[in-house]
Amino acid sequence: MSERWKDYFKSHKAFGSNWLQTAVPHWGFHETLYGNINRYCPAGGRVLDVGCGPGWSTMFLASQGYQAMGVDNEESLVEIARQQASALGSPASFEVGDAFDLSPYYGQFDLAFSCGVLEHFDRDVTVRLLVEQAKCARHVIIQIPTRYTAYADGITDERIYSVKELKKIVQDAGMTVRSSFGYGDVNATPVHKVLRLALPRALWRLAQNAGFAYSIAVVGQSEAFEKVERS
Repeated sequence: MSERWKDYFKSHKAFGSNWLQTAVPHWGFHETLYGNINRYCPAGGRVLDVGCGPGWSTMFLASQGYQAMGVDNEESLVEIARQQASALGSPASFEVGDAFDLSPYYGQFDLAFSCGVLEHFDRDVTVRLLVEQAKCARHVIIQIPTRYTAYADGITDERIYSVKELKKIVQDAGMTVRSSFGYGDVNATPVHKVLRLALPRALWRLAQNAGFAYSIAVVGQSEAFEKVERS
C-alpha cells in the first residue's frame, strides 16, 4: 500500500478509537454489494475479502453468519482489522496475504470479492489479480468506483471503466459474467439531484446499473475454481 493510502485511512479514523463513525456509514453504503453477495452465496458460506483494508466489510459479513476472511498485503492494516474485530467480538478472521499469489486459499471459498481495489492497477494486472481470485472461489465480485467518485484529500481512482469494459475484464480472466449492478446515488450537481427526485425508483436503479452511480460491480462465475476443487 502506498503512503498516500495509509494517510487516507488515518485521516478517516480507520485507526482511531472512533472508527465506528466511519464503519457504520461504510456498511450502509455497500448494502447493495452485500445483497448481491447473499444472492450468490447465502449466509453460512465461505467468503474471501481480497484487499480488506481495515476489515469493515469482512466484519459485517461475519455478523450476518458468513465464514468471512479478509486478506491484505499491509500488515499494519491487518493488525488494525484484528483489533477492531476483537473489540466487536466478531468471528471474522484476517491474514496478511498477497493478492498476486492467493495459492494458500485456492478452492477454499464460495465467493471472493474486492471492493475499491483493482482500479488502482493497469488492465493486464487487474486481469491477473482476478485470475487468482477465480482459483479461490466459485463466484467472484469485482467492485470499483466510477468517474463520479472522488476521494478526499485529492485521491482519485487511477483506472475508470464502464460496466461493459469491466465485464470484458472479467471474461478475460476466464470467468463467465453472471450479472452486474451499480449503487450509490450520484448527486454531484443540481441536475443529478433533480433526476434522483424526478425518476421513479425502478428507472433510477436501471440508471445506476448502467453506471450512473458511485460504484459499479460485476459478478463472475469461475471455471478455474471448479478445476482446482476437483484436482
